[in-house]
Amino acid sequence: MTFEQACQIYYIHMEIKALQLDLARLKEERRYVKATNLTGMPNGKGGYKNWMDEYLIKEEELQNLLNENLYKLQVERKNFEEFLQGVEDAQMRLILRLRCVNNLSWEAIGEELDKDRRT
Repeated sequence: MTFEQACQIYYIHMEIKALQLDLARLKEERRYVKATNLTGMPNGKGGYKNWMDEYLIKEEELQNLLNENLYKLQVERKNFEEFLQGVEDAQMRLILRLRCVNNLSWEAIGEELDKDRRT
């Protein structure tokens, strides 16, 4: 497994966060949309468009994308955990986990391991 493959976990996490944010925004916007009242009577305005349906469709699409990414994340984490089991050095395993799974910066990893840049 290459470092780039291992870092896919981070990018999937970021994508999940973005999708969750989009979904939350959409739900917030939907709170202010009034459902169309269907009486069956013509109103002379032309075509019918129910905005609530549009929001619900977009919400379902975003939720499906989110579920797919959550599944991808589980698969990638499983693969990464299997890879980590093959690493002999415990410190190296910890560094890889902190960098790829927890996405810490090199400085934060150094602090976590009580190491200084000069060592």
